[in-house]
Amino acid sequence: MMYTLGIDIGTTNIEYALADDLTKIIYQKSRKNPLSNFGLDVMTRISRACEGKLDMMSQTLKDALSQDIDNIVRKSGISIADVKSINIAANTTMVHILMNYDCENLGRYPFSPVRTDAIQSDSSIIGLTDKISLSVNITQGFSAFVGGDIYSGLKTLPSCDDYLFIDMGTNAEMVLVTGSNIYITSAAAGPAFETCAIGHASDAIDALADMLSLNVMDESGLLDDEYFENGYDCLNIHFSQKKIRDFQMAKSAVRTGIDLLTSQINSSYKQTLRIYIAGNFGYNLNISNCIRLGMFPEWFDKNATAVGNTSLKGTLLDNKELEEFLADKKIKEIYLANLPDFNELYISNMNF
Repeated sequence: MMYTLGIDIGTTNIEYALADDLTKIIYQKSRKNPLSNFGLDVMTRISRACEGKLDMMSQTLKDALSQDIDNIVRKSGISIADVKSINIAANTTMVHILMNYDCENLGRYPFSPVRTDAIQSDSSIIGLTDKISLSVNITQGFSAFVGGDIYSGLKTLPSCDDYLFIDMGTNAEMVLVTGSNIYITSAAAGPAFETCAIGHASDAIDALADMLSLNVMDESGLLDDEYFENGYDCLNIHFSQKKIRDFQMAKSAVRTGIDLLTSQINSSYKQTLRIYIAGNFGYNLNISNCIRLGMFPEWFDKNATAVGNTSLKGTLLDNKELEEFLADKKIKEIYLANLPDFNELYISNMNF
């Protein structure tokens, strides 16, 4: 029996899945991305890399991957020789840091990556230099801020339907597939979703919706005078006024991205779109509460589905079907901040 190891290098967490030839997962592991010590979001990490810390950051990431792979192989009871390939999906910044690529042009317009194509190499590129040589494949991306994690996620979705795909994380990356066109964008949500409830953002959404219903806070996000000083506890989560504001900025970025991306199509057509929501929200996302908080528009009500970590799932699938699907599509990237309605929409979408 031969095995594939899939790795999703997220901004906040690194997820692993070891699967057999039938893509049955036999072992999974999750850990905090050690690059969090260099900043919680990609722009901060890009800045640190450009300040002369790229070598250190790259080695830190490689050390973590190498140690984790050793642990996974040992705990799953297989031999490293039985791993036929290691498939990695990551956002473009994480790929640049891993590969020790110059990050300077990732942090300034027009945001030009060194490369976004697929990388096929061996295990030395992830620090396994003293081990048996393994095939390592890094999934291709689309642009500086719509990376291989999104490409990997698309492999898990039906390729025959028009849809809106949103991967919720530190950057909320979005893909709108409609006819022969694909529109892509990224909204800088920041780490609020992943840190708001210690990794359980769906719980935070439910708690905030309850607080709104209980009039603990108003629709501007302002806590009642009774709780303004010390915050409020709901569903085992403590909400300070700052935590609420951080969440509002993140959810406004997501909603503004959705509004501007879907403005590319006829408004009546939105009602027919399938909506897939991936990322750390898992499978327990309450769509109604997201709508109640203004993070999603009302037309998400019937057609939205939470699909978990599609980036990791996609590392265990081949690219052939997706490549065929994308072959005749025109891909256009939308830079949200360059659009004339961005600032006004972002401010209005802050409210619950």
